[in-house]
Amino acid sequence: MVDRSKRALALSALIVSVLVASAARAEPPATADRLFRAGDFEGAGAAYARTLASAPDDVPARLGLATVELYRDDLDSARPDLERVLAADPNDARAEQLLAELQRRRTDWAERTTIDGARAVVPFVATDPLPAVRVRVNGSHEATFLIDTGGPSIVLDSDFAHELGLSVKQAGSGTFGGGKTAAIAQTQLDSISLANATAYDIMATVIPTRAISPIPGVRIDGIVGTGLLERFLATLDYPHASLVLRARSPSASAAFEAAAHSAGATIVPCWLVGDHYVMAYAQVNTAPRGLFLFDSGLAGGGLMPSKELVDAAGIQLDNADATQGTGGGGTFAAVPFVAKTVAVGSAVQHDVPGVYTPGGTPLSIFSFTVEGVISHVFLKNYAYTVDFDAMKIVLAPPG
Repeated sequence: MVDRSKRALALSALIVSVLVASAARAEPPATADRLFRAGDFEGAGAAYARTLASAPDDVPARLGLATVELYRDDLDSARPDLERVLAADPNDARAEQLLAELQRRRTDWAERTTIDGARAVVPFVATDPLPAVRVRVNGSHEATFLIDTGGPSIVLDSDFAHELGLSVKQAGSGTFGGGKTAAIAQTQLDSISLANATAYDIMATVIPTRAISPIPGVRIDGIVGTGLLERFLATLDYPHASLVLRARSPSASAAFEAAAHSAGATIVPCWLVGDHYVMAYAQVNTAPRGLFLFDSGLAGGGLMPSKELVDAAGIQLDNADATQGTGGGGTFAAVPFVAKTVAVGSAVQHDVPGVYTPGGTPLSIFSFTVEGVISHVFLKNYAYTVDFDAMKIVLAPPG
């Protein structure tokens, strides 16, 4: 985690995409693959579909289309395409991985989740440098968690997990701020409650969050991430300093977006990559529009760019004020800057502070171009919702 005031801050991995107009004729798979690698999921999906229209047995094209379908959360279309790929090649590791993620989404979103009333409103303990809320773990244990949409479902502090008497197992490594990696563990929670909303049967990642708390005087026992928020129609209402949770359904999505549109909110398409990486198009300064990871956990910053975006957007780095950031993988160099404009659809903010990490970023984990991360200082100007039924990001101005 990193911020310009030299406190620790939470950040995660990200993704990017550049929109490329597609030709009218059917492109060969190489063209569709090029669009995919550039982060143009819309163009790549259309190109894969055109290839399959004339060559339905083209396995790489079908795998490419299934990938895009999963990213836009069209599980009913992605499943038969992945099954056809595996029927042709039972050892296709990529298809197996995507099918496992598809099943995880179906299973996790079917887990019991309740709200006593129409919605739950959870006040922020603090809004800056990151929002934090009070939660109740396993029915009786009160705690303070950060909200970081770049994280998985739930993250628990290692000592807190021990205090709860939970069984913890090693689970490989994770990628954190500055591209650093570190070992992680996992455990299972019976429940987590936020005000009058409760989610049951949750897999939690275990890392030492208490050691990197960004809020002075507040002990951070864990993190609420996208995996938990996916169970709801959830809004980080920064102007009103609260997390709002509603029951998730297609009808709730349609009513919510109709109201948001009438209120002048910005609504843009998004994609879900893996289990928690939310992507959408944005533009920084005069650089071409590209795909960005929407990760609220960059304390004190609104943008974390790739090296390519620094160059393309003409970002002026403040090397004289460079400092050390601290994340889950350790310390890393952090160089501040200010972006003249950051635009997500019609939502535009000026003079957005950001952090560049010259030693690397978590963006390198993706197989396609990711321009950077849109984060806290940009998002805090809005009531920020990711609608996983419509696969849309909604940015509602104060009102």
